[in-house]
Amino acid sequence: MSFSTLTQFDRGAIYHLLNIGYSQNKIASALNVSKSTISYELKRVQPYNPILAQADAEQQRHHSGRKSILTPMLKRLIENHLRLTHSPDEVAHELRLCTSSIYNWIYSGQINFKAEQLPDKGQRHKHQDERRGSFQVGKTIENRPQAINDRSEFGHWEMDTVLSSRGGSKTCLATFVERKSRLVWMIKIPNRSQNAMNNAIETFIRTFGPAVKSFTADHGKEFSGYQLIEDTYQREVYFCHPYSPWERGTNEYFNRKIRWFFPKKTNFAKVTEESIIEATELINNRPLKILNWKTAIETFRELFSKCSN
Repeated sequence: MSFSTLTQFDRGAIYHLLNIGYSQNKIASALNVSKSTISYELKRVQPYNPILAQADAEQQRHHSGRKSILTPMLKRLIENHLRLTHSPDEVAHELRLCTSSIYNWIYSGQINFKAEQLPDKGQRHKHQDERRGSFQVGKTIENRPQAINDRSEFGHWEMDTVLSSRGGSKTCLATFVERKSRLVWMIKIPNRSQNAMNNAIETFIRTFGPAVKSFTADHGKEFSGYQLIEDTYQREVYFCHPYSPWERGTNEYFNRKIRWFFPKKTNFAKVTEESIIEATELINNRPLKILNWKTAIETFRELFSKCSN
């Protein structure tokens, strides 16, 4: 058997056989190729991923005989963008590159940035069920106007909490995300009590004023004082259904971005306000594909200007 060219199907088969414990020799025999073919293939991407391996093979064929476009200056630019929490997709848009190229350079070690540090890298963990009792919610998302549901109107926010490490401090973050602009805001609070959350919401409303028209929350007990917010500030509060985080998908998505800065074991009692502000600015200054590559802060300011006129 001689050195062979693998197909996309072959790469999928290699991935499957690796997962069920086949050695390189057994994989080579099963695919009727040389062991050196398998050995070379497994070095393309580590850990092996058939999609990225196929993209790498196609890129190598496309650039066969050509000098790599990854110059030292471009390498530094990519690394700097990644350290600012930009995703490979966002970096590719900013630098007019192919997203798969950036992934390939990361996985092959040509970019000095660990793959596990990428935003959203790794499995998502199931949240613990709420065990702090229940309360009678008011309006559910069925009562939410269509202008909020389809994001056509500015000023509607999703809110949640991001907790300290389990068994540690009760200090946490109250997080707010504006549905249309995707602007993120964080306020550190001493615990998840009704009073602490109401104080955070009051501070938030004083900060953003007319840019706050409604809130959408889950069934966490910290939101049980919603009636006071509605009566005092005339802002509607809507509730998602229990165990339905996708109904606050924007907030859930950005909470994962926040976790990039403050991982699961973070003790928020030890996190400074300066660190929270810095993380907020970095998140809000990333260009987003869903905003036609504008940043959340740019979009928010444009919409707020229209709202104020």
